[in-house]
Amino acid sequence: MANEAAPPSAPKASIVDLQAEIAAARAELAASIATLKGQATAGALAKRGGRALAGIFTDEHGGIRPERVAMAGAVIVGIVALRAMTRRRS
Repeated sequence: MANEAAPPSAPKASIVDLQAEIAAARAELAASIATLKGQATAGALAKRGGRALAGIFTDEHGGIRPERVAMAGAVIVGIVALRAMTRRRS
């Protein structure tokens, strides 16, 4: 164990290389931020919410799931009936 060879170190990057890496990382970050801004607009959020809501009432083939539509309709009818009954009492 007298003379163990030290592992070869990685070649040191020059300042120009580091500046180029920083510029590339900065450009990639700017592009990511622009993409996220586009996804966070009110219109994009509404579209995504609409697709998610439609996904609840459709199956994997795009067909309507009648049992879920019926449940939603029953809930709506129940809410309307409760509101009508509470208005009559007042």
